[in-house]
Amino acid sequence: MTGRIFCRECWSPCPFAGLPAQEARAWHELVKPVSFAAHQAIFEQGEAHHGAYVLCEGLARIRMRKLNGHSLTLLIAGPGEIVGVGGFVGQQRYGVSAQALTEVHTHYLARSVCEKLVQEPSMLGSRFIFTLAGQAIRLRRQCQLLASGASVRERLAALLMELGQRCGHELASGGKQIAMKLSCELLGEMLGAHRTTVNLELIELERRKLIARMSRQIIIVDEAGLRRLTESLF
Repeated sequence: MTGRIFCRECWSPCPFAGLPAQEARAWHELVKPVSFAAHQAIFEQGEAHHGAYVLCEGLARIRMRKLNGHSLTLLIAGPGEIVGVGGFVGQQRYGVSAQALTEVHTHYLARSVCEKLVQEPSMLGSRFIFTLAGQAIRLRRQCQLLASGASVRERLAALLMELGQRCGHELASGGKQIAMKLSCELLGEMLGAHRTTVNLELIELERRKLIARMSRQIIIVDEAGLRRLTESLF
């Protein structure tokens, strides 16, 4: 924890940070603090939709179970993002699952609150919708990546760059460390590839000195080199 008063104070990158006093009070009357342990399910695909969660701290995996029984990880959501939004715009059940990858602290919004934010013009509603729009762009980009026909290596390079931008921190020794543990299984779920294939591609990226690995954490050593691998994708 950071020492901030959880759920009584919003800070960047929360989309509801920096609100005028009246709107800030209204926001905190609408939400409830809910926390999840690492690896705990936030909600499951197929469950009756009851509300959404604004992530305050931690990382969550958004997954979809396909008809063949395999799972595809659509997004890694971090602070400032909203998970569980599909139901209140027409679905009665969650169309995806969300699982905490780390300890996660959230603001919970009941379904009725979500509907109110979308339907009634307000500063809170505008920020809510703006955040959803940004996430839709990310999801579309991920779908484009999966449908591009690019090699696993190219898709992996693009994914590592995005994760580095969203949840990476600069090291004093140089390079950027992605602040989460990335197993080959998780990366494979995000790339639509087998974990053994992902491991071989990670080894190749290491050999080229584009990345380094340490205890399932990845350090981007040569960001420009990774970018060159992705130039033909978008």
